[in-house]
Amino acid sequence: AVADHEATLATHDVSHGGLAVTLAEMVDEDAGATVSLDTDDPVAVLFHEQPGRVVVETTDPAAVRDAFDGVAPVTTLGSADGSGTLSVEAGDASLQFDAETIAVHRDVIDEALE
Repeated sequence: AVADHEATLATHDVSHGGLAVTLAEMVDEDAGATVSLDTDDPVAVLFHEQPGRVVVETTDPAAVRDAFDGVAPVTTLGSADGSGTLSVEAGDASLQFDAETIAVHRDVIDEALE
């Protein structure tokens, strides 16, 4: 399984909050990502809560593609880095949030739900 492969650094389910929430949850002070989405409908791509979709951070993208060959589509979204910043380009839109800003927004939502 991909999650158990030695090249897999992280996996994250997309079904709760969509791709935008998944990527934001994977960012912290020492982990960031640069993502480029080839789409005319970035809102649908970023917020669709499709069951069964997973973001995989890996050092061996070919192994992930091989594991899912004929089972499910695999799309390269971008690359992980140590920047602590999430940068997303989708269509004509470009967004950038650092880990601190993401944490503040997460705290606001958590407090509102209490």
